[in-house]
Amino acid sequence: MDQHVLSIEMRSLSKAVDRYLGETMPESAQSATGGNAHIIIFLDRNRDKPIYQHTIEQKFCITRSTASRVLALMEKKGLIVREPVPHDARLKRIVLTPKADDIVADLKANGARTERLLVEGLTPLEQETLRLCIQRMRENIAEAQREFERHAAPPRTGEERGATPQTEGNDHTKEESK
Repeated sequence: MDQHVLSIEMRSLSKAVDRYLGETMPESAQSATGGNAHIIIFLDRNRDKPIYQHTIEQKFCITRSTASRVLALMEKKGLIVREPVPHDARLKRIVLTPKADDIVADLKANGARTERLLVEGLTPLEQETLRLCIQRMRENIAEAQREFERHAAPPRTGEERGATPQTEGNDHTKEESK
């Protein structure tokens, strides 16, 4: 059976693009490995907006612990700084450093070349249709995730149900002893 599952095909393409970008990454950007390059480009494109760790978590669909670890490493490499904001002492705005600024132009050039390779042979209409389809799929999965979270309740332990360790799982024992 030669059935193509769209989600698997998309994941495969995404991994192939990431691998290609990694292999063709300019020497100047070698310190921006893995997801660092994506985050640097995102921060560059959003310089006019305050970006915080939770923004990175949402944009890149990663957990709080993963974002914290990635951003800490980027800070250690000198690619970002976290600046306090006056309106909330808990928040730290993520800002690119001059070192990261030097990397941005090379990353953009490599990304643009890869983009041209990806859409080679596609008409402008096909490219726009693809963008719209991807946007719709992202909306669909985001809605499905919200729906799942609304209906998924955390599993309850015996103590939360009011059971004692001796009776948990033996609710029929009480009835039988009456």
